Amino acid sequence: MPDKVEQKATPVEKKARMTGTGTGQTQALGINPWYLSDEFTDSYRKAFTDKHLGPPMFSIKQGEEPMDGEGIIISSPFHTGKLRSILPNKFLLGLKHELSELNWHERLNDLYWFHQTDDLALNGKKHIKMLRDYLSGEEFVGFMEKITGTELVRGYLDLAAQRYKKGNHLLCHDDDVHRGKMTRKIAYIIYLVDEEWSEEDGGALGLFDSDDSRYPTKVVSHIVPEFNSIGFFLTGMVSYHTVEEVTVADQKRERWSVTGWFYGPATENNTTEENTLQILPSSVLPQVSPLEHLVDTKDDQTQWAKWINPDYLKAAVQVQIQDTFMEQSSVELHNFLHPKAFQSILSCLSQEFWHSASLKGPAHLRSYLEKESLASDTDIRELAGFLRSDSFGRFLASVTSLQLVDASQQVRRFNKGHYTLIHDQALEPAGLDVTLSLMPPVPKEDPHAEWDESWGGATHYVADKDELLRISPDSNSLSLVLRDEGTLRFVKYLNHMAPRDIQEISMVFTEQNEDE
Repeated sequence: MPDKVEQKATPVEKKARMTGTGTGQTQALGINPWYLSDEFTDSYRKAFTDKHLGPPMFSIKQGEEPMDGEGIIISSPFHTGKLRSILPNKFLLGLKHELSELNWHERLNDLYWFHQTDDLALNGKKHIKMLRDYLSGEEFVGFMEKITGTELVRGYLDLAAQRYKKGNHLLCHDDDVHRGKMTRKIAYIIYLVDEEWSEEDGGALGLFDSDDSRYPTKVVSHIVPEFNSIGFFLTGMVSYHTVEEVTVADQKRERWSVTGWFYGPATENNTTEENTLQILPSSVLPQVSPLEHLVDTKDDQTQWAKWINPDYLKAAVQVQIQDTFMEQSSVELHNFLHPKAFQSILSCLSQEFWHSASLKGPAHLRSYLEKESLASDTDIRELAGFLRSDSFGRFLASVTSLQLVDASQQVRRFNKGHYTLIHDQALEPAGLDVTLSLMPPVPKEDPHAEWDESWGGATHYVADKDELLRISPDSNSLSLVLRDEGTLRFVKYLNHMAPRDIQEISMVFTEQNEDE
């Protein structure tokens, strides 16, 4: 389901979902009668269940005005429906008012950033209860069965409300989740945005195409939020989708919706066993290889002096760095590169340099540019070679006391819309994370000189549900973080408010085994 963070239901909430019971008196609610007619349901079902549906979009209308009703099917990359003018406007305005009176919780992690209510299974407010009872009742569940050709369970659905503010988003994922003998069958979104909402305001439901291995590639279709419309699709291993970033100019405007899932019986065809999932290839993680020999130990100081700020070559400073690292398992070294070397590197990092960089995916794991070939970029190639060398490994040993023997390396750039996500099948090896930020300096008088957390782009270190450390992008800064097996990291989605992109060399060094 595109908008909701799943919350575990209590036994009482489960009963309320199954029976539709709650507080308050239930009143009649119904959808646009035309949608219940055989004329509509037969035509729509025929198109929705046609695996070879031709045009990019199928549409059936009752009249010329949107308020008359229109059923739409987007055929690619997977069938996604949209029904316009589905419920009475007055009812939805009352529903939105009741929702505004509830407690809202900010939801923020690697995958999403938005605001959400508690599960509405037991909420007794008039309009909320009416909507819950109707959506889980025979008329609407039967209607959804008819138009999708999918068997559903009566009296059971998930229901919550979301508000996406400026910069909020939900990144690429699917909704293939099972609960014992039941499984999510249909994800739905009832839009409660203002009537002026347009494509320029963002927040569209983006639908990802998939490659032959069923990995998501890129967004190829959209559903733009529209007041009093419902979007829906069948969940599965290729139903990858996103709620695109909200980009409204007026921060008071928000993308409101009510979302959830309809459930159906789990069958052999839709039960996802772990061994049927496509395993991510090893290439999604940077290749680890032994440090390259650059110079003998006696020549280290010459190499270090070429690249490293001379302050960090002083023995007393290195002792201070080591003390900080030993105490905190992390340290940031600002103005790390020698000023002359840093200026030389910056002059290389033009748009032309990144023009040949490749976009790294798949989209449910990461999205950023990587410059894989440095053959024609002398200064960058030399710097990257130094950072992967035994000589730099010895410098790191002098400030961390770690004996490092292997490393991976990526020269990468995060533009607006780029990110990395935590994924069970793509966990980085434990080691020393070494990240050299190569962003141009910004004058102190610039109002955007200090990186604002609301822009995203920071590297977050987490263990279980706790955030341990957050490192914001900077100019000419080297961060060292010792990450054990229980600690994970991600780069938060860089949103449209960020005034500049991120460029860096990212490495993971591993220690020599004790038995070696």
